[in-house]
Amino acid sequence: MKDHVKKKLVISLNPSEYYLLKEVLIDQSKEKALNFINEVLQPKLKQLEKQGCVPVFEASYKPGQKDEFKKK
Repeated sequence: MKDHVKKKLVISLNPSEYYLLKEVLIDQSKEKALNFINEVLQPKLKQLEKQGCVPVFEASYKPGQKDEFKKK
């Protein structure tokens, strides 16, 4: 597992995404739920999985962090 899935993930929703999720929960629609996952959550998950640059002076930087992204 990569580091970004070993710890808790926080995915933020803007107000329209929040109300769309509430609509899915109220309607109990499988089709709307799948659309929500594909259109809202999937892009957010892809963004979390993207390689990010972290300056060495930031507290979240760990030595060797860049090594897992190097092509072998």
